[in-house]
Amino acid sequence: MKNMNAETKKKGPILCAWDGKWKEELDRRLETDERITLTALGGVKNELLRHLHRRKDIQTLKIETRHMKKGMGLKVTVRDRKRAETAKEKEA
Repeated sequence: MKNMNAETKKKGPILCAWDGKWKEELDRRLETDERITLTALGGVKNELLRHLHRRKDIQTLKIETRHMKKGMGLKVTVRDRKRAETAKEKEA
């Protein structure tokens, strides 16, 4: 087995839960990743949308709803707004 340390990058979607640990993971990934996918079920969907709406430094790229066994799910793809603007300037 590989030795996993705290600096190992996690890939894949962030599953949002009531404990709020997903907010810390989102901040960590915004510093490094280009696009981040978040998923949420139940009442956490509303908390996720409120958090993203309050954060002006996050650009929402796509919002999808999914029908799952436990109800309606939400899948949101975001990225850091500053990185997006920098990428556009480089292209021009």
